[in-house]
Amino acid sequence: MKAPEIALALVDPRQLAALENRESLRPADIATILGDPELLDCLPEEGCVTHLYFGSEFCEHLLPEPDDLARAVAAAQRLRLTLALATPAANDALVERILELARSLPPEAEILVNDWGVAHRLHGAAPMRRLIAGRQMAKMIKDPRLPSPAWMKPHPSGYAQPGFARLLGGLGIAHVELDVPPFATPDLYAVPGFAVSVRVPYAYVAKGRLCKIGSLRQPRPEKFAPGRPCHRECLGVVEKERQASATGIVSYARGNSLYYRHDATMTRAVRTATAAGSITRLVFSGI
Repeated sequence: MKAPEIALALVDPRQLAALENRESLRPADIATILGDPELLDCLPEEGCVTHLYFGSEFCEHLLPEPDDLARAVAAAQRLRLTLALATPAANDALVERILELARSLPPEAEILVNDWGVAHRLHGAAPMRRLIAGRQMAKMIKDPRLPSPAWMKPHPSGYAQPGFARLLGGLGIAHVELDVPPFATPDLYAVPGFAVSVRVPYAYVAKGRLCKIGSLRQPRPEKFAPGRPCHRECLGVVEKERQASATGIVSYARGNSLYYRHDATMTRAVRTATAAGSITRLVFSGI
């Protein structure tokens, strides 16, 4: 069985400094860079680091600046990794910025898309560019409060549906990224005709346009409103729920998004699907 690809995903440009003096990147280094020793238990026995993801899937304010993206490209090339630019849902102005960044990428780079309009524009501008359908396009139910597997059955991932597959194929997308929902089973990741990536060890629950931490210092009339200036306060603060869910899942919040960490059952499902060849890439990231 072919070993899975392994990717390191970074959002904060300051994290790129951890790559600057390295000439290679081993899977075990990922746990050090992300500051998460428990990741060592999630790393596959075989496989090497093949990709560097850079950028945010969830916030337009965290789209990389051109200089930061250039640093990420340089780091990926030095480490002999393929760069993947992560992009969020976008308005018209942000779409143009994403297109501009895409033009600066090397030919082998990939782009993770979470917006149908972005995917359409990128495919039209550069049909040969490899696009990955991000987690927000899968429309899975991932509420950590779910009490039993029965709640998952009416809402499986849509990627196995023929119509959805045709839509992705029309955009040149042959690779999809999925999260690990509560009560996940290995068969969830058998998506015919598509390569499948999975994020480890966190799944996102939901996102919005309102940034909790960014609103704390705002005057009362401006709190929790979109359109305020962003100072990227979220990059320095993670909020952890005091109490786990009834099934023991621990939730977190950063900026405009909610997450939870995989439990032992989710980790086993990922390992089994990876061993079966259904998961072709493991993307290790923080919150």
